[in-house]
Amino acid sequence: MNELYLVSNSLGSDLDLPPRTKLILDSADLIIGEEQRTTSTLLKKLGISKPFEILNEHTKAEELEALGYRLLEFKKSCIVSDSGNPGICDPASRLVPLAWELGIRVRSCPGPSAFVSGLTASGFSAEPFSFLGFLPREDREREKSLRSYLEWGHTLVFYETPYRTRQVLETLAKSLGSSRLVYLGLGIGLETEVSYRGTAKEILAKGTPPKLPPVFVIEGKKRAVRTKNS
Repeated sequence: MNELYLVSNSLGSDLDLPPRTKLILDSADLIIGEEQRTTSTLLKKLGISKPFEILNEHTKAEELEALGYRLLEFKKSCIVSDSGNPGICDPASRLVPLAWELGIRVRSCPGPSAFVSGLTASGFSAEPFSFLGFLPREDREREKSLRSYLEWGHTLVFYETPYRTRQVLETLAKSLGSSRLVYLGLGIGLETEVSYRGTAKEILAKGTPPKLPPVFVIEGKKRAVRTKNS
């Protein structure tokens, strides 16, 4: 049976690297990474000397298809992300559906995930929560999408690039006011990790955030407490 393992990486600290990662990568017949430099560095740290393929946003559709069929040539293949779990806002999400279509068994090698780490650190309720991936880049579209998501009343979690952190905070300040709190985790898992919790306006008042990968969490809508007579 052909198998594809989704191999998790740490979020930044080598101490958080799942122990199974080395075992899976070392025994794989085919390794697929996201970026040449990051994958090469990871394998070197683990003492693994093997060639690997690259799958990222620059991989064309025909190249993706060819890579999918290459999985059929090997009993055990694996794809490792630059950080966190493969398939969460990264190129592995393009390969996994193809693997299923080709009859390849997909298996997970779990590890840390930035959005789950941010959600738990926020202290906001996870029942329910919605993960939004990345919001639109344009200010107007981002504000429109955000207003739509806020109507759900869920705790909301999403990613952004380090270069738009302040712009997103400004959008949140405009859309939320002081009605719902915000958690902002920057560089989660790194020694330089920074986090804030408060209204978007309060976080903005603390100055320009460091340029580290951000995770935003918006508090869910407060629900009315039901009584026996309600």
